[in-house]
Parts: sequence; structure tokens; C-alpha cells
Amino acid sequence: MAFSRVLLVSGSANFSTRDVWDGYRLALEECGVDVIPYPTFSFLKILSVDSVCSDIIGTALDLKHQIDAVVFVDGLYFRGERARIPQSIRRAGIPTVLIATDDPYEFLPNVEALYTYRFTNEINCVADGIHYLPTATLPLPQLPPEADHDYEVCFVGTVFEDRYPLLKELAEFCERQQYRLLIAGKLTQGIDAFSNLVFTEIVQGTIETAQKLEFYSRSRVVLNLFRESATRADSPSPRVFEATALGQAALLSGPVRNEVRRLYGDSVYHFSDAASAISELQAALSNDDARREKVARARQITEAAHLYQHRAAALIDAVRNAEHQLGPQSAADDRTAWIIGCGRTGSTWLSEMLAQVPGIRRWHEPYFGRFFKHLQDNPEDQDRFSSFFATQHQKIWLDGLRELFFRMVRDRYPQFGRHALVVKEVNTPEIYPWLSRLFPAGRLIHLIRDPFDTLDSYLDLQQPGSWNTEFSATDAPLSEMSVRRTAEHIRSTMTHAFQAYQNFPADRRLEVRYEDLLQRAAEILRRCGQLVGTEVTAAAAQAAVDKHSFDRYRETGAGKFRRKGRAGVWMKSPYFTDEVRQIAEEVLGPLRARLGYTQQHVVPAADDGSPQTDPA
Repeated sequence: MAFSRVLLVSGSANFSTRDVWDGYRLALEECGVDVIPYPTFSFLKILSVDSVCSDIIGTALDLKHQIDAVVFVDGLYFRGERARIPQSIRRAGIPTVLIATDDPYEFLPNVEALYTYRFTNEINCVADGIHYLPTATLPLPQLPPEADHDYEVCFVGTVFEDRYPLLKELAEFCERQQYRLLIAGKLTQGIDAFSNLVFTEIVQGTIETAQKLEFYSRSRVVLNLFRESATRADSPSPRVFEATALGQAALLSGPVRNEVRRLYGDSVYHFSDAASAISELQAALSNDDARREKVARARQITEAAHLYQHRAAALIDAVRNAEHQLGPQSAADDRTAWIIGCGRTGSTWLSEMLAQVPGIRRWHEPYFGRFFKHLQDNPEDQDRFSSFFATQHQKIWLDGLRELFFRMVRDRYPQFGRHALVVKEVNTPEIYPWLSRLFPAGRLIHLIRDPFDTLDSYLDLQQPGSWNTEFSATDAPLSEMSVRRTAEHIRSTMTHAFQAYQNFPADRRLEVRYEDLLQRAAEILRRCGQLVGTEVTAAAAQAAVDKHSFDRYRETGAGKFRRKGRAGVWMKSPYFTDEVRQIAEEVLGPLRARLGYTQQHVVPAADDGSPQTDPA
């Protein structure tokens, strides 16, 4: 993936992570990426929530923009019902990237399903598929050192409940020593704890970046106070990088985090509790030369490796490398759906309608499943060491077949990924047991029809002069041997399809009955679209159904590919003699019951033989 044009989406908060978003916006542009900025916090002031959410999706999917990826900074706003935003974009084939800036304080559910690539600012939150990308700072101007300072120490940030005790103890120490302390930001429990302190100044509200840097430059020491968290946190916060990059005040940081100590060593004053914080503050204020030397070293460290330009370059490399390692064969796996089942169940009709829907293409019977025919006929070959299909080497040959499939897909469908692909593969049931392993992120559409109607349709195509010349020359199509062989084929194919459906992840599969398709095809098309991440409007679905309505075809009837367009045809069929019915009950009866077909589930053909309004 080029990763040359991205939509950069901020969270809703007009503070803290806004600086992170701004940092990436400028740094990505400096790295040569064309950035379309989306400041959610600003748009929410003038647009409704629904409008903002729709606008993000529309901007991402608009072909005019040619977006390579959508990067979400923080992701907190896109939880719950709004999780559909990154999910919709990802399902549309555009990679979504999460830069989580509130780990480990805020929980983001279901992120694996929402974001193609994930980055965390907390080293202890790194896991398989989650890269470490700490916060940083933009380059800050070189300012001459302040000759005189307004404050000995300042804290800029939100004063959460857990920060009050240490700040209160530090403020009381400053009061005794007549040190000037500034606390600027949002105080969640008010200012009463500091109201009687003369040497403590309170500035309430959101502190803009320029004002924050001014406070840093007017102070001898900047206090960074980490929040408590349910799970252990060890990484720096943005304040660490901002304060050190400015090169004006010394940084007093704690409670101690090993990652901060690893990055900055003793160029930062570290503390573990209120007592050690007071001790380190005294050390910093008692020796100006030592403090200034620490400030200079800390700034060098930040400028060398902890600017947003460094983070943006790491982000770009990580995404590009991951895309390269995945290869084109895996980039849109979740936009591929396999229609499985048995022949003569309406699979051609369903796939034709889906191909008519904008954003969906179909591959009609690639017979890719034939690669597994040898294993179906010779399952013992998996245990033969010298066999190509030996179990010891299964991952290799499965990966190879998967790569081959997607290389062929992309050669045939160059825009695959920006549109979904439906693969109709009902005539190679040998692939069914392998689908979940071969395409673990793929989708499955299990198409079912009454086995008795399916048998009746097969018997029709075997008659002399039928559309299927391969079978139409068969002698005695209604002989016991022929009927039994056909019934056993249907039973085997449908059983394998049913088992494959049962073994597939529930959130990636859809069961469609031919009988339901006759009655509400448009609704089912929309559900199929949802399965592969394509929004199918009611109008588009109905247009596809109308285009492929049964009565639009001229070549219909006995012996034709499109025969009746109804359910329950077997009940009045001339092929279903008593002898055929007996074989059908014996071979297909148990399967029919297992699939849920009873008398109330069939719709008998009309006496006059007229087609129903819904096609087959």
C-alpha cells in the first residue's frame, strides 16, 4: 500500500489528544503524506453526531479522494454505536489505523474488528498486532532562558481525583518555603483544597498549547504527575516530551516509570511519592547549573528521537511493511464471500442478483475447489510423508493455495478490495471442509433448498434433450441406480455444506433458504451486502431483484436451465413417482428433517403451472 493519502480523524475532546492529532497532521505532511484532516471536535460544534459520522464515512469512501487509509487518533469517540464508523470503512476495503492515546486508562472494545492496524502509546499494552508508538512533541522554538521566573514549579493538566493528594502536599510545602506554584487546567473536584494557600495560583479551564508553553517557560520546574491506572503503565505522557523539548524548565516526573527513566536517564528528576517529589524539587531549585545542564540534555534526547516526525515515519513504515508482508492476497479477505450448498438450489440466481448490486462483483464457478479433490478421494494421503498434501506441511500448501487464489482474483478484478467479491462454488464440495482454514477472515453464504425439490430439478436436467448435455444422454434417468446415485450426491454435497457452515465463525456466515429468497429477495441481498461490508440500499436491492425476475426470461420450463421458479414443485412433479419418492425418503429424508423442512415449510406449485412473481 502506498500510504500516500490518508484521512486523519481526531477524537471529540478539544484538549490533550488534540495536540497528538495536530502533531501527526503536521508530521505526516512533512514525511510526504497527503493528509486530509478531520477535526471531529470542531465539526461537532456545527454538525449533528449522525452528520459527522456519515461525513467521515463519505469522505473516506469518496473515490475523488482516493484515500489509502483512515487514521483515528485516540478512538474513544468511536465506541458503542459509533463503532460502525471505522467498521464500515474497514469493511469497504480501506485500512483503518488506530493510534490509541489513552491506554491503559480507557478501554476500547472490539478494536480488532474495527481497525486493520493498531498502535498504542503504552508499552505494557503492546501485544500481537499492536505496535508501540509513544506520544511525542512537535519541534519547539529555541527561546532564550528566562532571566527571572514567575513560578518555581507548575503543573498543567487535568487534576483528577487521584492527583489531589500529592498536589495538596506539594502545595503546602511550597507555601512553607514561599515557592510559587501554578496549577493550570481542569480541577475535577474544584479548588477548595488550595483556596487558603497564598503561594499557589490556580488557572482553571482548557489550556491552549501556546499558553501551556508560556507557563513552562516561566517556571523553573515542570511537574509531570502520572495518573493511577487499574493496570500497570510505564510509558511517558505528552507532557514529558513537551516540557523537555522546550528546554526551559526542568522536568520533575513521577511516580517513577521505568520507560521514562530508560529514555531520559538522570536528565529528568524522578520521584515515587510526595516525599521524594519534594526532595527532588528542593534539589532542582538549589542548584541552577545542574538543573540547566539536565534541561539541555533532556532537550537533545527529545529532539533526536521523540518528535512527531519520528513517530509519523515509524507509523508509515509499520503500515507499509505490514501490508507488504500480508501481500495483496490477504488485503481484502473479509470482503470475499463463498456461496456454498448444492447445484440446482438457486445459486446462479442469487449470485446474478448480487453482481447487480453496486460494490459487489461475482466469480461464477471458478472450480477452485478441485485442488482438494485428490484429498477427498484419498484422505490417507495426508498421512503419507512424501505426499504434497502431508499434514506436516499443511500450513505451507494452504498458504500457497490461498496466495494463488488471491493473485488470480486481483488479476481478474483489479479493484478488488474497493468492492466485494462473491464466489459461487456449489459444484466443488470437496473445498467445504477447508474453507475456514483457507480463508479464516472470509465470509460464507450457505444456500439451502428442500432436498426433494433439488432432486426433482436434477431429474429434470437428466431427461433427454435437457439444457445439460452432459446428463441428457443418460439412459433411464429414473432408474433406481440413477435416482439413488443422484440422491446420494445431493445428500453428500448438502451435508458437507451444512458442516462447513456449522464450523464457520457465527459473525462471518449467513444462511439463505431458497424458499425465503422467493418471498423476500431484496431483504436477503441487503443482508448479503452487510456480510461483505457493502451497504446495499433498498432501491439497489429491489432493482437487482426486478432485473432478474423469473418472468423476464424467455427460455423457461421443463428441460430448461430456469425451470419453474417455485418451491414445492416435487409434490406435483411427474418425476416423483412412488419409487422415486421411496428412494428420496430413504436417502434424503433424514437430511431434509435436519435442515428443517416439514410440510409447513413448502409452497406447493400452483395447479395451473403459472410462475410465481418471485424468480428462481
